[in-house]
Amino acid sequence: MRLRRYRKSDIPQIAKLYYNTIHQVNSKDYSPSQIQAWAPRVYPTRFWATRFQRYTVYVVEVEQHIVGFAEFENNGHIDCFYVHHAWQGKGVGSRLLKAIEHQARRGRLNRLFADVSLTAMPFFKRHGFAIKRKQKKIYRGQRFSQYVMVKLL
Repeated sequence: MRLRRYRKSDIPQIAKLYYNTIHQVNSKDYSPSQIQAWAPRVYPTRFWATRFQRYTVYVVEVEQHIVGFAEFENNGHIDCFYVHHAWQGKGVGSRLLKAIEHQARRGRLNRLFADVSLTAMPFFKRHGFAIKRKQKKIYRGQRFSQYVMVKLL
């Protein structure tokens, strides 16, 4: 298992991982209509390449296969944080979070924060994040329950 910064050539794998994780993992906590709104298709490379310009993006790879990725903004915000369905509970998320925490400390940040899905909340809680509040977000006409979580560094 190797952690590194993403490369543009990783985007096709990241796009599929995002789609598949939502459809195979998050679907236990969200309805089919919510899942369809969240990830209606595998987004093209240009979508991710544009998006990733705003973030530091880490990936974890095993034998040249991306098994997890996370986006981190220099203000402490964690956005996308996804682990392949076959790699859940095997340390991939912990590796990603450790890299983010290291980067945050190097940047002299005093906290990390994220809007966290119902599915991911237990993971973040185990890693020292506290729930600030539960919230509802409307996305593509669907109402999603999620948590605003914060970790002080």
